[in-house]
Amino acid sequence: MKKSKSHYKFVSEYPIKKYKCGLKAGDRVRLKRNIVVQDHKGKPTGKVYPKGEIWTVLMGAKEKPVVVWFRQADGNRHTWDDDDHSIVRFPQL
Repeated sequence: MKKSKSHYKFVSEYPIKKYKCGLKAGDRVRLKRNIVVQDHKGKPTGKVYPKGEIWTVLMGAKEKPVVVWFRQADGNRHTWDDDDHSIVRFPQL
């Protein structure tokens, strides 16, 4: 019988303090535009993160792909590509 591949991997270590895009753990960023959340098929879920909301940069995991970890304004975690073209730094508040 063939084993099914897991879609998730448990991550328990977050050693990255500075990301390739230049953000560091503790920095805060302000959303430049609304972010419409989409499901795995690209359809909007109805959830929108509003323009102007401020998220805090968290320490990240080394697991591939390396992404930037944030704490959203509501306290939940969110990830984003570690790309300096999609993330614009917001000074410490």
